[in-house]
Order: sequence, then structure tokens, then C-alpha cells
Amino acid sequence: MDGSPRAHLRRLARLATAAALAVAGLGLVAPPAHAEAGPKVAVLTRNLYLGGDLTPSIAAPTLPAFLAANSALLSHVDLVDFPARAALIADEIRERKPDLVGLQEVALWRTGPLGDPAPATEVRYDYLALLMAELAESGHPYDVVVAQDEADLEAPAGAPHLRDVRLTMRDVILVRHGGRIKVNATSSGNFVNNLVFPLAATGGSATSTRGWTAVDATLGGRTFRFVNTHLEAFHPGVRLLQAQELLRGPLSVPGRLVLVGDLNSGPELPDPNNRLAYLALVAGGMVDTWPVLHPGDPGYTSGLGDDLTQPADDVEHRIDMVLVRGPVTPVSSEVFGTERQTPGGRWASDHLGHQAVLALP
Repeated sequence: MDGSPRAHLRRLARLATAAALAVAGLGLVAPPAHAEAGPKVAVLTRNLYLGGDLTPSIAAPTLPAFLAANSALLSHVDLVDFPARAALIADEIRERKPDLVGLQEVALWRTGPLGDPAPATEVRYDYLALLMAELAESGHPYDVVVAQDEADLEAPAGAPHLRDVRLTMRDVILVRHGGRIKVNATSSGNFVNNLVFPLAATGGSATSTRGWTAVDATLGGRTFRFVNTHLEAFHPGVRLLQAQELLRGPLSVPGRLVLVGDLNSGPELPDPNNRLAYLALVAGGMVDTWPVLHPGDPGYTSGLGDDLTQPADDVEHRIDMVLVRGPVTPVSSEVFGTERQTPGGRWASDHLGHQAVLALP
């Protein structure tokens, strides 16, 4: 028997196809009206877009190419202007007033002297601080209840920057300040299974560390757990293992569960391997709320291109999701993010946002 990773994925894909037939109908019938009784919680998921593509740096074959790719990446982060994009995202949140927000790719960009072995500490862009300031200024403040550091990557950048550049990725949960949600406990963690990229230019490697954040909360006497995650983008096998870690970890508790995030997986993705993580979550009892509320609507959420200037209808994948388990009833939901652009003509992110209102009977 072929024991290679590729063969293993093929076997998983065949199993997933069979499993899909068994789970496709789970939760896809609209609930009766009385099931919507009870308090209603509004949850929102938003990938903020780190500001560029790491692939050219990872794939650079030589040190000069690596330095040039890192420099181009930092220039692109400047170009797509998160301070202006943060204002758009704050407007989206202000208009929708979600009780809980799950954020992914909450980048922290820092720089330091070229070749300095100490970690770079000079903040260039703190996406979380910028967004929180915009929310406070709008008169609709939110509180950071849990933030989890994910990948922490640092490398030298060539001309014109000639600086060491450090990117720290974070997943974050916000709760509406002074709102209806009582936070009882928080938790977070990194996955055990993470993708390691070899770096040909340096002979070293980089780890794409990912993870999750969670809040145990109460609303109107109903308790529930809200989990936010961002699964691996570049390897379906690692992504599947991470989904399984969620099921064994933060999603293993009884009662009401809400999972939001960028899953990098979905039921209609062209490559069957990229459906595996989604199917594992559904097989584990999680119900995808979008087809419950919007049968036949693809609900695409990604992607608007690295430059954030592509036509609004170029989105072609649904990977930003709200899934539930237990006594939780989807009431309404929307995908948003192409209503406005920055003064420079860019979208708020390469993803769209997704908000759902859920009843807790």
C-alpha cells in the first residue's frame, strides 16, 4: 500500500466524499419559527488581511532574491494602507453592532536594524491598536477579551528598506463594550500540527503557527462558547489535522457552541482535498449556518486580490464561516465588505466579512 502523504490525502478525499453524502443534510432544513425563541446573539468574523503575499519570500531560491522579496512585501504592506482600511472595518462593525467579533490576520508589523540578532521591536503597523482606536473614535468601543499570537516571522529586507522586518500574526476576539454579553472565561492555544516551510535562500525554515481563541459567555441566562480560528491555507492535510484538534479541544465541550473564522475550507471548493477540514467539522456535529439561511446562494467571501482593487464580484470561494452545535438556531446572516473603499480605492480586506444572528433557545 502506498503510504505517502499524497496517497493518504487521496484516501481521505474518497472518505470525505462518502461522508459528505451522509452529512450534507445535517441542519439544512429551516427551523420552525418557535425555535427562534430565546435571546439572540450577533457574531461577526473578519479576516483583516496581513497586507501581502508571503509566497515569494518563502520560494526565493537565493539570498538576493529573498532580500528583494522581503522588501517588496513590506512595500506592499505600506501600499495597501491598513490605517485607511481599519476605518472601513470599524464602520462595518459600528453599523452591525455585533456582540462578539472574531478577527484573523491581526498583523503586527515591526522593524529593527538590519542584521541585529535581537527581535525587531519598532512598531510599523499594529492592526489591533489601529482598529481599536477607530472603534473608540466612532463612539462604539469594543474590548479585547482574548488575543493569541500565531506565526512570528522575522527576516532581512533589501533596498530600499534595509531593515529587519518582523511579522507577528494574531487571532483576536472582541466583545462589545458595555453590551449584553457576560464573559465568564477565556482560553486560547496554538495547534500542535503546523506547516513548516523550507527556506531555500537561507537553508533554514519557517513555521506557519496557527491556533484558536475562545470565550465562554452568558446572554439572557444562556451559556455558550464562542470559538474563533484561522486554519492553514497552504496544506490540506495540516488543515484537516487542525480541524480535528478543534474538535478534540475547544469544540469538545457539551452545550451551545459557535465557531467562526477563516477555515480555508468549504464544501464547494474545486479541489476535494480542500473540503476535508470543513467536512471533518460537519461530521463532528457542527452545522454550517449559511446554507440553512441561504439555500442555493454560494455566499462567496474570498478573495479580492493582493492589491484589494479587483472587481467586487471577483470573490469565488466561501471559506469565512459561522458554524454552530447544540441548541443554537440561525436566524439571519449576511456577507458584506464591498459597500465602500478607502480614499485610495481599495477594499477593506481581500476577504469579505460574515455576520450571523443566532437564537439561544
